[in-house]
Amino acid sequence: MTRAKLLAMITEKWPVKVLSLAAALIISVFYRMNTLETRFFTVPLIIISSETLIPTGSFTGSVRISLRGEADGIQPILEEDIEAFIDLGRYTNEGIYRVPVQIRKKGSALGVEPLEITVLPIEIPLHLEQRVTRNVPVFPVLSGIVADGYELTNQTLIPGSVIAEGPRSVLENHLEFITDTIILDRRYDDFSIMINIINNNPLISIHGNRMQEFRGSISRIAREEQMAVLNTPRIPVTIPQALMPVDIISAADISAEEHDDEESEPIEPLQDEQ
Repeated sequence: MTRAKLLAMITEKWPVKVLSLAAALIISVFYRMNTLETRFFTVPLIIISSETLIPTGSFTGSVRISLRGEADGIQPILEEDIEAFIDLGRYTNEGIYRVPVQIRKKGSALGVEPLEITVLPIEIPLHLEQRVTRNVPVFPVLSGIVADGYELTNQTLIPGSVIAEGPRSVLENHLEFITDTIILDRRYDDFSIMINIINNNPLISIHGNRMQEFRGSISRIAREEQMAVLNTPRIPVTIPQALMPVDIISAADISAEEHDDEESEPIEPLQDEQ
């Protein structure tokens, strides 16, 4: 068979042949789609942070993953081998962004074909602000009363402050940290304990150790103070007559007035001599 005859046979009724091939491909695709299985699971959302910017609000911490493929291919895939992440490194200015969620395959997910991976949500809205750090004071929280006859005379928290990091607006309004509650009940001597710092804001992180040392000094006070009061000399106090209230009259004054009234005689007025 010559080359010309072969070419003529191939091109003969070529529209019909092209349509037949396309139909076969479509049928094949639909068949494979009908035989593919779908698997769902949830994975944590990883944040690749920026050196200069940080989110100012809360956002979803996980996303839903959908795997579509042949059963023998997708079932052995471990959930930890599909990573979902957002990359903040490309943003340089403060503002509100819709950051796309990206997928990374590893381990048992590598080399699996066919494999279709979808994620929901596909974007995460974030408000990004400048990342700042500053020194924030820490204050102890005390509860209870020391033993009877004693008092807490001194308290020290070491080091008394921490370096905190977070979004600019959030950290500007965060003025202090407090510790877990320190119980004073029935204590009667000096003590030292390690106490945890409470940080309830997920947008703020504390650098270094989150433990502080609390030192309390307790002294006995009851007997010494009572003896000092009992041994205080009693000094009589005389109130000058001029300073006495006008409506206060002593018994001696009343008696003297009555005696004068009894002994005194009426005095006749003097008459002019004629």
